Amino acid sequence: MSSNADHIISEVFRLTGIRISNDDPIMAVLLMQRQMFDAAFEHQAQTALANTESIKAYAESIATSVAKLETYREQLLLELTKHTDEQIKGTEDRVYASVAERVVKDVEAANAAFIGRLKKLLVLEFVALGVVLLFLVGVLFFKFN
Repeated sequence: MSSNADHIISEVFRLTGIRISNDDPIMAVLLMQRQMFDAAFEHQAQTALANTESIKAYAESIATSVAKLETYREQLLLELTKHTDEQIKGTEDRVYASVAERVVKDVEAANAAFIGRLKKLLVLEFVALGVVLLFLVGVLFFKFN
C-alpha cells in the first residue's frame, strides 16, 4: 500500500504542486478512490469478458444460421434451375411442334407450286414437241410430194 501511497503523493505534487503526506486526511480519500477505481475497472473487465463470451455464443449461432441459409439458398437455386429447365424443355417442344407444323405446310405449299410449274412446263414441252413433230411431218410431206 505504501507504493500506492507514494505514487499518489508524487502524482498530486506533479500535477498541483501541493505537498501531501501519508498521514494527510486526503490520502485516505485518494486511496479509497484508487481502490474503488481498481475494483470498478476489474468489474468492467469481467463484465466485458462475460459479454464477449455471450456474444461469442450468439456469433456461433449466427454462423450456424448463415451456413443453413447458404445450404437452403443452394437448394432453392437447384430447384429453380430444375424448374427452369423443365419450362424451357416444355417451351422448346411446343415451339418445335408449332414451327415444324408451319414448315411442313410451307414445304407442302412450295412443293405444290413447284409441281404446278413442272406440269405447265411439261404441257409446254409437249406442245413444243407437237409443233416440232408437225413441222417435221410437214417438211417430210412437202419433201416427198
